[in-house]
Amino acid sequence: MRTVLGIAVVLTPVAVLLGSLHLMNFVARRRQLTGAEQIALTDAIHRELGAIAAPCVTRTAGGGWLVSMRVPLDRPGTVAALLHITHAHFAARAADRPMRIVLTPQTPRPALVSGPARPAGRRAAEPLAAALR
Repeated sequence: MRTVLGIAVVLTPVAVLLGSLHLMNFVARRRQLTGAEQIALTDAIHRELGAIAAPCVTRTAGGGWLVSMRVPLDRPGTVAALLHITHAHFAARAADRPMRIVLTPQTPRPALVSGPARPAGRRAAEPLAAALR
């Protein structure tokens, strides 16, 4: 009985260490897969539409995928194309896993502000003439 107890005491730290290494390996593989999926989806979107959106891909607790991205809601054709590309990407790779897509509206870009229009003629050329002096 003492021999069995002694072996158990000696092997417990080894078992804990091996279990921890296995868990760390699992987490690292999962993180690497998530990053690879995000890069592949971003490349697919940029190949089709250009740099219109940058998706963020994460894994859910149930093993599914969560894709979130900011989209221009004032351009429904672009949003539809983004959804189609995202769906096609994950349908080809992980058809058996659930997928959620979260769309957030992009903040509108501020319009370029230019100064007041200058009248043609002598007054428009005056700042240039003053700069040349």
